[in-house]
Amino acid sequence: MANEFVIDTKDLTKQYGVLFWKKKVPALDKLTIQIPRGSVFGFLGPNGAGKTTTIKMLMDLIQPTSGSATVLGAPVWDINMKKRIGFLPDTPAFNGLMKASEFLHVCAKLFHLPRKVRYERVAEVLEIVHMTDHAKEKLAGFSRGMLQRIGVAQALLNKPELLILDEPLLGLDPYGRQDLKNIILDQNKSGTTIFFSSHILADVQEICDRVAILNKGHLLCTGKINDLLHTENLVIRIKDGNDLVAGLMNDAKECLKKDGNTWELTFDCSQPGVTDKLKKFGEEHKEKAELVEQAESLEDFFFRTIETNNKKRMEEEGGSAQ
Repeated sequence: MANEFVIDTKDLTKQYGVLFWKKKVPALDKLTIQIPRGSVFGFLGPNGAGKTTTIKMLMDLIQPTSGSATVLGAPVWDINMKKRIGFLPDTPAFNGLMKASEFLHVCAKLFHLPRKVRYERVAEVLEIVHMTDHAKEKLAGFSRGMLQRIGVAQALLNKPELLILDEPLLGLDPYGRQDLKNIILDQNKSGTTIFFSSHILADVQEICDRVAILNKGHLLCTGKINDLLHTENLVIRIKDGNDLVAGLMNDAKECLKKDGNTWELTFDCSQPGVTDKLKKFGEEHKEKAELVEQAESLEDFFFRTIETNNKKRMEEEGGSAQ
């Protein structure tokens, strides 16, 4: 039976010593997280939050100070497990003298793909990332976006169960980002679980179903995006009900008259009693009124969560200093 979680960490910790100091500085502190199979999971945080450190430990590139992690139900050092994942680091290095197809053939050999399968698969991944026309061109002449596509192509060569991407959207123009987002979603639809870090929060909200937010090595929250984001506004759309609109206008923060004798009223959910009042109104007049919840953006939630944590840390540090 397949493991429910493709990534499972418990108290995963990485500390680095500071030169001439005995004190250890935690890059990651007791991370406990589980990534469900089949999800598109966004791993978020400011620079220095511990995202790349976590990914490097999951890839067995650095060793944890303490704690444990499994990937696809196996220890991170398990060779057979690594055949089942694809990986794109945050700063991939390429031999500029190689052609795109040559580079991918070398990568395919590392997966021990048979010669016939290798040629077929290289052609397939070049098509997936829309780089077939550039297969015979040298990597030295590629833009950042083109290199990123080749990096994703090599990560897809072995048809991975889990795709781990560190900042895959960084440096891409809007067209490139949209293209790569579509590639990620297509891979997920085919059964691949996606785990990736990114600073581009609008894109994360568009394609991810779950996220985790780290700050200074600490996990602040994790869960389904829809469960994490607060409802900021309630919108009531009323058709052919001018008499109903009059009784709501005083409480609305915005009131718009639409075409076809339809009104749209927006209410701030932070006002006491507004949510209950509007839900009751919607039930009583459901033949004319439609109630729509408007959640905050992931970007707003991210900054609110980080700023709250930073303020708490400053207060704690100030209290301990006294």
